Amino acid sequence: MDHPRREFATFVFFGAVNTVLTYGIYLLLVLFIAYPAAYTVSYASGVFISYYLNARFVFKEKLRLSKAMQYPIVYLAQYLIGLGSLYLLIEVAHLSKFFAAIVIVAITVPCTYLLSRYVIKGRSRRSCRR
Repeated sequence: MDHPRREFATFVFFGAVNTVLTYGIYLLLVLFIAYPAAYTVSYASGVFISYYLNARFVFKEKLRLSKAMQYPIVYLAQYLIGLGSLYLLIEVAHLSKFFAAIVIVAITVPCTYLLSRYVIKGRSRRSCRR
């Protein structure tokens, strides 16, 4: 498998790992605190777990506080892209609201990959030469 495909596949794999870890955090917290607080804490934890997993294992970059603090922007962008796409798919394309949510995953995962890569790695040297 060539490098970009392998990197994307690794991104998807560690996204699944992050989902399991974040869900585990939620399940643990919800035993002790109200579910909205448990969800909020687990979601925020998931953003930073995602940064760690992606920086270390997907993009193989050193962890940097400055990059970790920028990383939540990736999730804000993912949310806004998903929400806008959901509106277009349901209201304009008249897709089922149940099916549209699945399509959103196919739209947002590649966007999140590219945004994560940009935040963690910065501009690649290759793109500067073009």
